[in-house]
Amino acid sequence: MYEFLLFFSFIESVIGATLTSASTMRFKEPVKKRIILGLTVMLLGIGVLCGVLYTQGIHSADSVAIVIVLTLILAWFLICSADPFFVSLFNFLTCINIYIAVSYISSIVSMHADGVEYVLKYNIARTIMYGLVIPLMFKFVRPHFRRLVTSLGKEWMVASLVPLMFLLLQVVLLYYPVPYFFWEGENWNRIVIAIVYVLFLVVYYLLSIQASDIIEKYALENRNLLMVQQDKLWQAELARQKVAVALASQQRHDMHHHNAVIMEMLRSGKLSQLEGYMQNFEAALEMSQSTVYCKNPIINSICNAYAKKAKQAQIEISFYVVVPEQIGIDNVDLTCIFGNVFENAIEGCLRLSDGRLREIAVTARSIDGRLRIQVENPCRDDIAFEADLPKTQKQNGGTGIKSLIYTAERYEGTLGFSISNGKFITQIVLNELHKS
Repeated sequence: MYEFLLFFSFIESVIGATLTSASTMRFKEPVKKRIILGLTVMLLGIGVLCGVLYTQGIHSADSVAIVIVLTLILAWFLICSADPFFVSLFNFLTCINIYIAVSYISSIVSMHADGVEYVLKYNIARTIMYGLVIPLMFKFVRPHFRRLVTSLGKEWMVASLVPLMFLLLQVVLLYYPVPYFFWEGENWNRIVIAIVYVLFLVVYYLLSIQASDIIEKYALENRNLLMVQQDKLWQAELARQKVAVALASQQRHDMHHHNAVIMEMLRSGKLSQLEGYMQNFEAALEMSQSTVYCKNPIINSICNAYAKKAKQAQIEISFYVVVPEQIGIDNVDLTCIFGNVFENAIEGCLRLSDGRLREIAVTARSIDGRLRIQVENPCRDDIAFEADLPKTQKQNGGTGIKSLIYTAERYEGTLGFSISNGKFITQIVLNELHKS
């Protein structure tokens, strides 16, 4: 019974550490194959552990098992993690810290028992701790951590030093000169390690606050840029409206003059001149008309601005937009969403080789409190995806995608990119949070 419970504790270590790392990890594609491969390697490692315990005895577990467990966790990261190196390093070291801390605390809880009772209490305590830690990681830590990954860059190199230093401190306090499971009586190291754990949580908390401040600063800068963009759109719309009103007023004032000229040309039989005059008059009327794509003024302004930009680039663009005047999405966020998807669509068309049809189809509808947007444009065949997101083809690019992700998260919506029949498709769903 003792041997079985001890072996079960090793299996529990592998499972607990794997689920802890998975709670914050971004998996490589294809995800299912990576997970299957990682689990296969773990089963092989467990088989090796069984062989070692069978040939060298259960007492060899203390010196061998932890090495095998750490090797399996490292293999899991190498196989499955799609995060940058220092993000994966931070995640890996933190996972090891949690594994050691859970094992130590479970051992302290069970310290007054012996033999089978000790291992049984140890396993129960560790199961309870993992049962609390892992759901909390998935529910609360993962969303914040993934946002940090998308926002921070070289900062992860410095951040990875925090779990590394704590790991070294844990190893020194818990295993040198005597491992903690051989401590007898009152040991000051227990008090020291308790203080270290508190400091560890505080440091991680402060690190999280500092990183959040960086994200908020980035979001504020991005929002300011969007507000400038929105202001330009409004100014362009206002100028267009002023021109339209002035021209309409002038045309109403001069209407009797136009009628007199037309009547005179008809009496004189100058039909060819009349035709030219009417064409010029029709062109002037078209200039006075502002295209109305939908009732929402900011979306209408953005559509007008990018329709003009697409026309200048000789790109056909069609709109099917049904959005009311008032919608529960902030105007700056609307500017972010529509501005970025239009920019990406136009850039995608401009990268096409000569001879390919350049066209953009825009669909946007507000249904049941949700704004649904779909933009399609032809694209090249060399677009690569990473974690369901298109890799940017511009140097220092990717800011637009990050802005779209951030905005979609704010409205608890979804964002998807795909390629079908040579067309790049962007699909966005935003939940309207309020009615302004």
